[in-house]
Amino acid sequence: MKRKITELVLILVFYLLQVSIGRVIAIGGIVPNFLIILPVVFGFLNGRNEGMFVGFFSGVMYDLYSTNLFGFSALVFIYAGFIAGFFYEKYEKYEILIPVAMVFVSDFIYGFLGYIGNFLLHNRLNAGFFISRIIMPEVVYTCICTFILYKGLEYLNDKLNIVNKKKRGVNYDEGNIWLYT
Repeated sequence: MKRKITELVLILVFYLLQVSIGRVIAIGGIVPNFLIILPVVFGFLNGRNEGMFVGFFSGVMYDLYSTNLFGFSALVFIYAGFIAGFFYEKYEKYEILIPVAMVFVSDFIYGFLGYIGNFLLHNRLNAGFFISRIIMPEVVYTCICTFILYKGLEYLNDKLNIVNKKKRGVNYDEGNIWLYT
């Protein structure tokens, strides 16, 4: 329960970063998507269910921030956390390039689906311009922010895992093969 509350507070903090600090650090009107980082990182570090949980609430918060269709961001962020959860326990958590690549793909898909829903269906067919001037700069900026924020999120996740282990009273073997001697 403490883990879920901490994740919800973290989503609120990232939402506040998105709506306040995001406008200050915008480069050429391009704001990094802080909220898509959370479901990908938590899905990568804790599995599909955790990624979907964080993705849903991050998406709802992003939908409150944007004026697009309500629920669109939540759906895309849930899928981002779900797909990132497939890499849980397949790679070491210290490999930072895997989550950054997943943030890259997730943010690109989110931006492209947003282009389809907001512009392509309204007969604005200049996809190359939209991808090169809006989607890719945001994706690159979000990946740079992921490099900066990943270690802090990993540290917080480790602290939450230690609290959960102590609460449950589970004593894992730390690699000692002479456990019963």
